[in-house]
Amino acid sequence: MKRFAAFEDAALLGRLQRLDRAETDLQKRVAARISQVEAEGRWLRSDPVFQQLSSALKRVRDDMCETEEELMRRGGVSAARQVA
Repeated sequence: MKRFAAFEDAALLGRLQRLDRAETDLQKRVAARISQVEAEGRWLRSDPVFQQLSSALKRVRDDMCETEEELMRRGGVSAARQVA
């Protein structure tokens, strides 16, 4: 992938670790928002905050997949599995 051409393997691993932390944080925030919206008796899919958080979580997961694919392409399969 040309997107990661300038990255060294260590930088990609660091990126993967940051994305993993971001994913965990966003999952917690999405779960909290779901609880809040349900407690208010509103429809979840129309909640703008839920939509933004879900969209951000999807982008983070997509970025994680791209980063893992690049590491595997470079032969860092074991490194990618250690982080995941």
